[in-house]
Amino acid sequence: MSDAAADRYETARALLRRYWRHDAFRPGQWEIIQAVLQGQDVLAVLPTGAGKSVCYQLPALLLDGLTLVVSPLLALIEDQVARLRARGIPAAFLHGHLSTHAAEQCWIDAEHGAYRLLYVTPEQLTTARFEARAGRLRVALLAVDEAHCVSEWGPQFRPAYLHLPEARRQLGDPPLLALTATATPRVRQDIVEKLALRTPRIIVRGFDRPNLVWSVFETADKAERVRAVLRGVPGPGILYCATRRSAERWTETLRRLGVEAVCYHGGLSAADRAAASRAWREGQARVVAATSAFGMGIDRADVRFVLHAELPPSLEAYYQEAGRAGRDGQKAYAVLLFQEKDIDLQRQLIALSYPARDVVARIYEVACSLAQVPVGIRPNHPVLFAPERIARIVGVPVGAVRHTLELLTRQEVWEPIWLPAHYVLLRLRGTPNDFRRFAAATNNPRLARFVEALLRAIPADAFSTWWPVSLRRLSRRTGVERERLLRGLDFLRERVLLDWLSSDRARLVRLKIARPQRLSIDDRLLRQAREQAEARLEALVRYARTTSCRRHFLLTYFGESAPERCNACDVCLKRSGRRSPSEL
Repeated sequence: MSDAAADRYETARALLRRYWRHDAFRPGQWEIIQAVLQGQDVLAVLPTGAGKSVCYQLPALLLDGLTLVVSPLLALIEDQVARLRARGIPAAFLHGHLSTHAAEQCWIDAEHGAYRLLYVTPEQLTTARFEARAGRLRVALLAVDEAHCVSEWGPQFRPAYLHLPEARRQLGDPPLLALTATATPRVRQDIVEKLALRTPRIIVRGFDRPNLVWSVFETADKAERVRAVLRGVPGPGILYCATRRSAERWTETLRRLGVEAVCYHGGLSAADRAAASRAWREGQARVVAATSAFGMGIDRADVRFVLHAELPPSLEAYYQEAGRAGRDGQKAYAVLLFQEKDIDLQRQLIALSYPARDVVARIYEVACSLAQVPVGIRPNHPVLFAPERIARIVGVPVGAVRHTLELLTRQEVWEPIWLPAHYVLLRLRGTPNDFRRFAAATNNPRLARFVEALLRAIPADAFSTWWPVSLRRLSRRTGVERERLLRGLDFLRERVLLDWLSSDRARLVRLKIARPQRLSIDDRLLRQAREQAEARLEALVRYARTTSCRRHFLLTYFGESAPERCNACDVCLKRSGRRSPSEL
C-alpha cells in the first residue's frame, strides 16, 4: 500500500470510529470505498445488514461536493437521514410528499452546499424541477441503492430507474456507485447495462454466513419437525408461512405445543400487527408465525432460528428471510420444510398471481371504476388503488392485482405514488362541523380531545379525497401513541366519520393516459413476468432437493466461490455421521 493510500485508509478509519463507533471495516466496505474515492464506477453486492450505507455515507465526508443518493424506500430514506443528522452529518431528503415550497427550498440548499448527502426517490430525477437544478448541483458521487430495481430480471423492477443514465448526464457524469443485496450474476449484468456503468469494479462480498446452519427436510409431519427444532434450538425464532391462513394455523399449532407465539400477516389491522411485532421483539412471545409481510425493520440480532414451514417463492426471498437469524454472529439455524404439494401450491400461486390479458384488463377497469374515473378522462389528482377490494370484485387473489399494478406501471399506464411505511391514506366523511358535534356530544373527555386534535392535524384536502397522512405527525399532534392512534382511527371509522387504509393495503396512482374503452395489454410483459417467477421457483426447488453442500449451492447461486463442503449444513453433517440440533 502506498503512503497516500495508507493515509487515505487511516483517515477513513478515523471517520468510521468518530461517526459510526466502529473500529474496523466490514468485509468489502473498504474495497468499495477505496474504488469510490478513486472515481471509479462500482457495483457493490452486499447482503442486508452488511453495512451498504457506510459505503457512500463515509466517502461523502471525504469527497468535494454533494453525494446524491437514489433510493426507492421512503421509510429507510427518512430513517437514514435522521441517523445522519443525529451524528452531526448534514443530510436531507426529497420525495413526492413534500410541499412545493419545502422541495424547492431543499434543492436551493443543496445547490448552495448545505448538505453532504441528499436522498431522493428515483421519480424525483424525472421532474422538471430536477432538470432545472441538475446543472447547478456540484455532485461528487451518485449512489444508487436497491440497484436491482433497474433489472427486469429482478422481482422489484421500478421503471424510474431506467432514467438514471440520463439524470447522471445532466449532473455532469459523476462517478456512480450501485448497491444491492441479493443480485444473481444475471441481474448484475443487467444492472451494469441498464445503468450504463463504465468499466465498473464489481465487488461481491458477505453472502457467506458461517454461523448459519442450513437444513432442509421433506417431511409429511411438519408439526413434529417444528417441535424438534423448538426443542433442539433454544431462543427466539421466526416461522415463515406461504399464506395468511397458514400463518394463523401455525400460530395455533405452536400454542398447542406450549410455545408463546404471535401471528403476523397483511390481513391483520395495523394495530394488531404492531402489537404482535412488539410482543415478539420484547420477548413476550418466543416465535412469530408470519407471512413475508414480516420483514422490513426487523433488527433483532439474537434470532436463533428462521423456520420456513412452506416453500417461499424464490431463493432470493428465502435467503433474505433466513438471513434474519444469527445477526449477532452466534450460531443460528435456517430450516426449510416442504412437501410435494408445497411446490404445487407455489406453481398455483404463480398461475393466479400472473393473470392472463383479459383478467389484467378487467382489474384495470374495476380499479378505474372504484376510483370513479370515466372513460376518456385522465384525472389531474391521484386516485386510490385498493388491491383487496379490487381482488374481491374481480374474483382473483390479491397477488394478481399487485402484479397487475406492476405490469401496468411498466407499460406506462400509471405510476404509483410511493408512501413511507408510517403513512396512512385517510378520507374524512361529512364536514368539520360533524366532527365538532361528535366531540361535543361524547361523554368521554379523552375521546373529545382526540377528535378535536385530529381535526386540527389533518389537511383540509382529506375532506374531498384520499390523502396521505404521517402517523408520526398525527401522534405528535394528538399526543396519542401509535397503537392507540390506530385504534382511535378504527373507532371513528366504525362511526362513519372517516375511512382509512394503511399504505401496504392501498396505493395512490397517477394515471399517465386517459382511461380507454378497452385497455391494450403487452403480452410479452405478461409472459416474461410469469417465466421469471417460474425460473426463480425452480432454483429454490433445486436447492431443496440438492444432495450437495447447501452453503456451496447458495453461494455459487449468488456468484461467490465456496468450498464444496462446509461441514455444517444438514447434507455435510449426514455425510460425517453427525446431526444438527434442528434434527433432534
